[in-house]
Amino acid sequence: MPQTEVIAPLELIVNRTVNAPRERVFRAWTEAAELDNWFSPDPDYKVKSSVDLRVGGSYRIEMHKPDGQVFGAFGVYRQIVPPERLVFTWNGINCGDTVVEDTLVTVEFFEADDRTQVTLTHQNFQTPEMRGRHEHGWKGCFDHLESVLGSKN
Repeated sequence: MPQTEVIAPLELIVNRTVNAPRERVFRAWTEAAELDNWFSPDPDYKVKSSVDLRVGGSYRIEMHKPDGQVFGAFGVYRQIVPPERLVFTWNGINCGDTVVEDTLVTVEFFEADDRTQVTLTHQNFQTPEMRGRHEHGWKGCFDHLESVLGSKN
């Protein structure tokens, strides 16, 4: 009888310590005006977002590159525990050539004195390449968040 190899879904975990109180960092992740200030891997991108922060509510983030290309992400909130945890689906189109469907993001916020330890887990990537692109993107977003909040790691 042939054996079937079970391959675990591809996931990405990013940990960062942000030099701001947990409530402030949580707000940066959950308010559209806040997301517009930092949610992009490059500070030259212009961000436009919308947030309906409730379980079952949706979000949409558009990152406009200076050359006119647009990265888009959208999904639905599955769990919201202020200021500790966010869980949401992640779908999107990156510059019109890569479709990302049905991935899941969990963001956890832990108090660390007057700073916040953030652990992001992004699950269910379809390919290692897609995981790698998102690793680059998330690290850039965290760099930008730290810059906006005046943080040092």
